[in-house]
Amino acid sequence: MQIELQPYERSVLEVLALSFSLERELTVGLAIDLNQPASLFTEVISCLESKFRGGRVVVMGLINHAHCLLSGGLQALQANNPAVWSGCARGLIEIFGACVLISERPSTTPNYLEDKITAGKLYAAAARAHTGLGRDIKRLHLIVHPASGAIFAGSVVVDNKMSIAAFRFGLRQLDASDGREGVIVLANIADLISRKLKKLISNPAVLSAGKVIIDRIDVA
Repeated sequence: MQIELQPYERSVLEVLALSFSLERELTVGLAIDLNQPASLFTEVISCLESKFRGGRVVVMGLINHAHCLLSGGLQALQANNPAVWSGCARGLIEIFGACVLISERPSTTPNYLEDKITAGKLYAAAARAHTGLGRDIKRLHLIVHPASGAIFAGSVVVDNKMSIAAFRFGLRQLDASDGREGVIVLANIADLISRKLKKLISNPAVLSAGKVIIDRIDVA
């Protein structure tokens, strides 16, 4: 299988593999995950029709957004920024939830052009479709929102009995185990999304949903 990556994808992959001692199997799997959105995007725009309906436009947008969040999450790990990583991971879970809802009701696909879907509905769909994501979503909420996970992210307990803690300002180097876990989480979510998107692309009811949005498209 030939894997073609964007220069920034190749660069971050090389750095993460070195920084967190990633096994070759994991590195290759992540490269495949990074390559998937580009392949899916090419497939969804490669049609004989010159007029794109809302459904196809939505799927194109979801693919591009997934690519940006996956790349951003990996870049955040490279920069030792778990807060940004958490935001990207939560965004990817929302995309997975959107794919679940669209697969259940293809006629609703154009709704994503009009901001009619709440975050709560996306999270519920993601948790329903994949056991374990519900727990992950709750953890990510605490880190992304200014709640307990975010407030105490920069602290380390020194003496629990004496209620002594050390607070550190700014970014700090992630250890290899945390970095590796962060990579695996992103890779797993990306794989779930790719599987769902493949099914959406092959569903005419999804791509033909809604009115014509674009008369002609140029891909840069």
